[in-house]
Amino acid sequence: MPDATRAARTVTPEAVAIEHDVAGLGSRLIALLIDSLIQFAAIVILILAFTANGPTHGTVGIVVFLVLLFWIFVGYFPLFEGLWHGRTPGKRLQRLRVVRTDGQPVTWASVLVRNALRLVDFLPTYYMAGAITILLTRRSQRLGDLAAGTIVVRERPIPAPVAVGQAGWTHGIPPPPIDTTGLTEREYDLIRSFLERRAALQPGPRAALAAQVAGVVRPRVRAVPLGDEALLEAAAASYRTRFGTAPAPHPPP
Repeated sequence: MPDATRAARTVTPEAVAIEHDVAGLGSRLIALLIDSLIQFAAIVILILAFTANGPTHGTVGIVVFLVLLFWIFVGYFPLFEGLWHGRTPGKRLQRLRVVRTDGQPVTWASVLVRNALRLVDFLPTYYMAGAITILLTRRSQRLGDLAAGTIVVRERPIPAPVAVGQAGWTHGIPPPPIDTTGLTEREYDLIRSFLERRAALQPGPRAALAAQVAGVVRPRVRAVPLGDEALLEAAAASYRTRFGTAPAPHPPP
C-alpha cells in the first residue's frame, strides 16, 4: 500500500529545528491491522480459556471475563502507547511512534486523550473518519491526534553509537591537547551532548549550536586558535584524558 511521506518541523528547547518523517495512511493501516490481529488472537485465547472447563463459571467468572475482554478492546492501545513510549506492537514492526507535536515524548494524558476518541475515528466503518482526517490534515493526524496534540512519525535508522572521542574529528585526525583545568563537569556535559547529537542536525543549525557551545567553552580553556567544532572535540578529548577516560587509540592500518 502506498504511503505518502510528509515532513513535520519542530523546534527543540535548545532552539534547534528538527524535521520528522510523518507516517502516512498506508503504514498506519498496516500497523493497525497487525494490532487488530493481536487483539483478535487474545480474544480467541480468552474465550477458549473461559470455555475450557464448561460454560458455567458463576457471576465472578463472568465478571472476570468481561473485565479482561474490556481491557483487550479498550486498554490495548493506551497501555502499549503509554508503557512503550508511543508504540504498539504494530507500530514497532512498522517503525512508527506517537510523539507530541513539539517533538517531545507522549505523556499519559495525551495517550489517553488520543485513544478516548478512537471510537469516533472508527466510525462509520473501520476507521473511515480517521482515514479521511489523516489524508486531509497537513501532518496526517486523525481526530484523536488533533485533540491530543500528537503526530505519528516514522523512526529513522539509528547508527551504532561510537565513543565521543572517535565520533569523527573535523580535520580527520585527533585534536591537539589543550588545558581544560578551568572546564567544569557541567560544561563538559554540554560539549558531550553536542558532539553526540551533531550528526542528526542540519548544517545550519549544527553550525549555530556549535558556535553557541564554543562561546561558552572558549573562555574556559587555553587553546590555540581552533574552529568551533574542532575546539569542542579538543576540549572533550583533553577533559577525558585528565580523568583517565581517554578513548582507545585507533588501531594501526
